[in-house]
This record gives sequence, C-alpha cells and structure tokens, in this order.
Amino acid sequence: MNLELKELLRSVLKEELEPVHQRLDGMDKRFDGIDQRLDNIENDVQGLKQDVKEFKSDVDGLKVDVKELKSDVDGLKVDVQGLKSDVDGLKVDVQELKIGQAELQKNIVENLGEFTEKIAHQAEDRTYVLNRRLFDVETMIYKLIS
Repeated sequence: MNLELKELLRSVLKEELEPVHQRLDGMDKRFDGIDQRLDNIENDVQGLKQDVKEFKSDVDGLKVDVKELKSDVDGLKVDVQGLKSDVDGLKVDVQELKIGQAELQKNIVENLGEFTEKIAHQAEDRTYVLNRRLFDVETMIYKLIS
C-alpha cells in the first residue's frame, strides 16, 4: 500500500505540477529571451562607451585646435595693430610730403622768378658793358677816321 500510495501521490503531484513545470519552462524561455536582450543591450552600451571615448578624443583634439586658432587670432590681432600703427605713420609721412611738395612748388616758382630776374639783370649788365665797349670802339674809329 505504501508503494501504491507513493505511486498515486507521485502521479497526482506530477499532474498537478505539470502546469507549473510548463509555466516554469515558459518563464525559462522568456528569461532566455531577456538574457539575450540584455546581452544585446550590453553590447550596445559597450559600443556607445567606445563611441563616447572616440567622441571625447575628438573633442579634446578640437579643443587643442581651438586653442591654436585662438593663439593665431591673437597673433593676427597684434599684427593688425602693428599694421594700423604703420599705416598711421605712413599717413603722417604722406601729409608731410604733401606739405613739403607744396612748399617746394611754391619755392620753385619764386626761385624761377628770381633766377629769371637775375639772368635778365646779368644780360642787361653784359649788354651795357658790350654797348659801352662798342661805343668806345666806334668813338676811337671815328677819331681815327676824322
């Protein structure tokens, strides 16, 4: 009887536990699916971490490039400031040259007038001397002839 009872109990338990086993098997399959999804998510997260590392590396490179650009821009600003200073100096020099040229043109006109007058006076003086000599020569010739 014990054995029959034992077998009966076993068969009843087996029947009663069969839906539980089926549910557990179904849950195992679901957990396997969940495990697979988690593995996929972990792989995706690892890929994202790698992408973030690469992105950080790229950002660090860009930061270096931006620092270099800022340094270059600062250098250009200094150069432009120097050029502005040089241009201002050139403007002053050009203005001085214009003033000097105007004075030179004025002086040339005045000096040409003075030089022309000196030449005219010198020509008059030489003409006077030559006329005087000519007169003296003519007078001597006249005295000799008469």
